[in-house]
Amino acid sequence: MSGIVLILDAQTTRRIRLQAQVKTVCDTVALVETGTDALAQIRKTAPDVVIVAHDLPELKLNRFCKALRANPQTQLTTIIVAVPSENHSARVSALIAGAHDLIEYTAEPAELRARLRNVMRSRQMTEQTRVRAPVEHAGGFAEAPSGFAHRIVAQIVSAGESERAEALRDALPASAGLVLHAADERDIRRDPGSETDVYILLEASRPAEARDLLGALRSHPGSCHSRILFVSDAAPHMASPLDLGAHDHVPCTASPAELALRIRRLARLKQNADRERESLNALGEKAYTDRLTGLNNRGYADEYLQRADRSLAEHPAPLAILLADVDHFKKINDNHGHEAGDRILAHIAGVLKANLRGGDTLARYGGEEFLIVLPNVGAAQARCIAERLRKAVSAGPAALEDGTLMRATISIGIALTGKSERKSTADLRRAADTALYRAKGLGRNRIEQATPADFIAPRSSGRLTPHRRTG
Repeated sequence: MSGIVLILDAQTTRRIRLQAQVKTVCDTVALVETGTDALAQIRKTAPDVVIVAHDLPELKLNRFCKALRANPQTQLTTIIVAVPSENHSARVSALIAGAHDLIEYTAEPAELRARLRNVMRSRQMTEQTRVRAPVEHAGGFAEAPSGFAHRIVAQIVSAGESERAEALRDALPASAGLVLHAADERDIRRDPGSETDVYILLEASRPAEARDLLGALRSHPGSCHSRILFVSDAAPHMASPLDLGAHDHVPCTASPAELALRIRRLARLKQNADRERESLNALGEKAYTDRLTGLNNRGYADEYLQRADRSLAEHPAPLAILLADVDHFKKINDNHGHEAGDRILAHIAGVLKANLRGGDTLARYGGEEFLIVLPNVGAAQARCIAERLRKAVSAGPAALEDGTLMRATISIGIALTGKSERKSTADLRRAADTALYRAKGLGRNRIEQATPADFIAPRSSGRLTPHRRTG
């Protein structure tokens, strides 16, 4: 996994040991001995993660954390403090000072690598969130929520040992706004509900059941947006809960004070994500929806294609782009009026949407043109889907306002890229446009697939020509 890790520790042996443990997880590992050296290194290149020794005498951790969060280049940098094994005071102090997470010097290398992978995943998600819609950034544990303190609901679940969940609930410090429940595992499996901010899963003596419950909670619609804190006392050879979907992971020896801090931070992250989804849904309805057809509009499609290009650059995969255009649409408008044309477009949009897969993307891309993106399909499957769409449209007439049934047809152009190819979505869109133009010229109500020549010499800039606008 890509990323830059900076290790700040005055002891050479600890720096080298940590470097050996993390170098397989990230691109670059830098080593420094003092806080001054660390700040100088950070000014040159902002790291994704800083691992700081807890016992650096000249470093004030709270000031260090605040300095990184105040710098736009390092606002998303994760600060992990290395602490001695089972030193509860050092652990809680580091979290209160503003650390995002902790590691123990004696931790298993596999657990440290899993924790770094989790950090990198969270960072990538946060970066994507900040691009799409600005939200409050939940930083270290010391960062208090601003404004109104939201009520936090947490469920403590221990596989087959309800008394252990109750004991932890009673041991956690009382805190305003924090509602703790000791939940029965069977009840949670049947109905996790949608009001829980954080689940605390206690592994206890039944690790298999606890990890299975972790997977069940992450996949259930009622709990998939909740955060999960996994409290583990299993043997280190087992897979880390962080790699299985947990958002945080601590040993069973963690103190109630530390658990309370972690619960509050996870709840902040969950509440921020909830606000982001609400904001994006509201913005999407206004900015990215075509009012006539209810489909995605061209603005959404263009942004989607840009994201697809970035994804293909990092993870090459097959992709097909289809451009579908209503045949003789100008004649429909001229002979029956624009209201009839609108009804035809809305009808065809519904037919196309009903005949696509869940992961496909459909947008109204022009006046009477629709763009369809099919991930992970080859030529035969893409043509099969296109043929299904063409037949479905031609077979189902649209009802006009006066009750008249009118049958319309579409022509489709297809362009594809394979996993080993390097075609952009702009290349695919232009080639599909050329293939669509050819389908129109060959009689309409048909499908044409882009040829290699269509990629080499695309027509103009992929814009609709006057001939095409006639349908």
